[in-house]
Amino acid sequence: MFALAFAVIAYLIGLAGAGVFFAYVVGTGTGYLPRTEPTAGAGDWGKNVFLLTLFALQHSGMARLTFKQRLGVLGRSIYVATSGIVVTALVLFWEPLSGEPVWQGPIWIFAISVLGALGIIACCRWFDHGSFFGLTQAWTGESEIRGPLCIEGPYRYVRHPLMLGFLIAIWAQPIMPPELLMMNVELTVYVLIAIPLEERDLVRDFGEEYETYRTKVARLIPFVW
Repeated sequence: MFALAFAVIAYLIGLAGAGVFFAYVVGTGTGYLPRTEPTAGAGDWGKNVFLLTLFALQHSGMARLTFKQRLGVLGRSIYVATSGIVVTALVLFWEPLSGEPVWQGPIWIFAISVLGALGIIACCRWFDHGSFFGLTQAWTGESEIRGPLCIEGPYRYVRHPLMLGFLIAIWAQPIMPPELLMMNVELTVYVLIAIPLEERDLVRDFGEEYETYRTKVARLIPFVW
């Protein structure tokens, strides 16, 4: 009972963190959130780099098999809860930067961002939502739950549709102030580094099946790369 209760709380924390993050991106990218005055000096840049580095280390390090094996059935839930906390801290402590927006476009650009976000949600249909967030592990008492390799739906066109939807959602903003540009650039670099790490785990889990799949399907851009 404790494991299941913990998993549900972790799930809610993870969802809250995702909500805070996208609220910041959308609010900043549409101009709904007023920009605050940055402090003088280069400390803001360094602080932002530190926050993104912390996010990257937590997000990738805790996703590795060694970490999950050590924590057992609650490993995934701890990862989800910690991710929600870290991404919330990222947003709350992210510093504004001086300078005018890099671009200011029409508001309809935001519709593209919405499509990216909807793509992320739609992908949930094609994998085990419960095990992805640690709920199934807590319910069954099994720390390792691996379903079949998903190659249907959006996975027929790109191997990482979640990442693609995420990048579309953060970049398709009508207004791009320097602080949002910095966040997006660093998150994009993180995604490009994280994908090979994730694929290494997928090769370990699915072997030749995944090797064959990735020779036929693009990584992130349909039919291109």
